[in-house]
Amino acid sequence: MNFSLKTTWKCCLATLAILVSMLCCASGSYGQSFATITGRVLDPRGSSVPNATITATNTETGLVRATTTTSDGLYRFDNLAPGIWDVTVDISSFTKAEAKGVKLLVGEERDVNFNLELSGQKQSVVVTSEIPLIETTKTDVSTVIDDKAVADLPTTTSYQAIGGVANDYEGLAASAPGVKYDYTGNSFDIEGPGNVNDRGIQVTIDGGNISDASTSARDALGATVEEVKEFQVLTNNYNAEYGQAGNIILNVVTKSGTNSFHGDGHGYFRGRNLGASDFFYNLSAPADRAPFFKHEEGFTAGGPFVKDRIFWFGSYEKVAQGSPATF
Repeated sequence: MNFSLKTTWKCCLATLAILVSMLCCASGSYGQSFATITGRVLDPRGSSVPNATITATNTETGLVRATTTTSDGLYRFDNLAPGIWDVTVDISSFTKAEAKGVKLLVGEERDVNFNLELSGQKQSVVVTSEIPLIETTKTDVSTVIDDKAVADLPTTTSYQAIGGVANDYEGLAASAPGVKYDYTGNSFDIEGPGNVNDRGIQVTIDGGNISDASTSARDALGATVEEVKEFQVLTNNYNAEYGQAGNIILNVVTKSGTNSFHGDGHGYFRGRNLGASDFFYNLSAPADRAPFFKHEEGFTAGGPFVKDRIFWFGSYEKVAQGSPATF
């Protein structure tokens, strides 16, 4: 009995150590998998408001970040998870101001500025935060394939041209300006403006680089399109933080759990009625079509373990394909 209890405690401690290590590694991920909010707080006369308390709250997970304005009235939130955020300003002698529903995309830097009013004039001031046409604080040329595009756009590409093995999110990057496929025969990958093959492509999944150090091709799929929330496609003028890259950079963020239970399911089924038999099969077989099937199905699901604190997310996918081989 004592041996059993000791074994159980050792297993619990080992599990706890693994979880702590995972959390530490997650916090050390590269900054490019996050987004940034910056802004300035001014009074009714247009003067800077120092020492104002700025709070950013993620509406999906309840995560709260807080900071104060500088002597110039400036504030900045780095390493924010892509999603919907509410930003509030609170300081004595002024009416509380709030910007609701600020949508952050991966790699984005949003300006959210506040013009405060003296307290007593209004209960609160709600600031509308529209997406700017140009991000004035950034120099890179990039496009974000957002969650709606990932969910709606079709993709039939497969990882490393292995037919039917995986629905590859990389195929959706071709919808970004300047992105094309490599037709040199060197690969089946995408390439950016001015490039002649797939060398120099960098792919990060939640901040982790999955590209090979020598060829820059992906060492792994990283995630299928069903597991991807959104991703950024950078083609030109990217910062030095993206070492090793000389072509396209894909900055991918996967789905995660939130305070509400959510998920989806998918199924794709194809039979021989949608394809013709090849020439060599017809030489040695009856006139009817060759047998063929391809079934792809799966689901994703996520939710809270502890509301506003700990979340879970998982996915399952299966692909089965049967076709004749003629030798």
